[in-house]
Parts: sequence; structure tokens; C-alpha cells
Amino acid sequence: MTGSSYTTISIKPDAEPRIGVSIHPDRLTKVEYYAADQHACVFLCIRHGACQVFISTTSDTEITGEHLRFANELVEAATSFLADCERLHAEQNAAA
Repeated sequence: MTGSSYTTISIKPDAEPRIGVSIHPDRLTKVEYYAADQHACVFLCIRHGACQVFISTTSDTEITGEHLRFANELVEAATSFLADCERLHAEQNAAA
């Protein structure tokens, strides 16, 4: 495994606690989609070693415009992440 994952918990006086999960992927990292027609709700799972991050709706929640807004933001961010990774990969290959 060449990637890494870690979780940070920050609790400071007079501030709201913060929890962060960082995943630096390698070949063992998996992203999986589970459709609502096969499960109680729709969700994504990002797995890296023992670290798992789930993004989902719940089976008893009405899907709202906020769910759609969030899903669109997720797609836009993932698309930008992919474009930058492709650009950096091409630059690294050209320099090699």
C-alpha cells in the first residue's frame, strides 16, 4: 500500500469540534456506488484499507432539491479532480 488515510479530531476551547478524514489513494482504494433499487437507500462508499467514507440518503428521507444540489456539487468537484489528475499525469509523463 503506497497511499495513506488518516482521521483528525480537533477540539479547541470556544470552538466547535472538527473531524476530518483524508484519503491519499493508491491501487487499493475503491469507490463504489450502491443503487436505491438494490439497497434501502442510494449511497457511495470510498474505501481505503480499513477507512470507509459513506455518502448517502436514508431510506425514510424524501429526496429534495438540497440532495440534488449536493449531488451536483459532488459531480462538479469530482470532475475537476479528475481533470487536474489527468493534466498532472500528462505533465509527469511528458517530463519523463
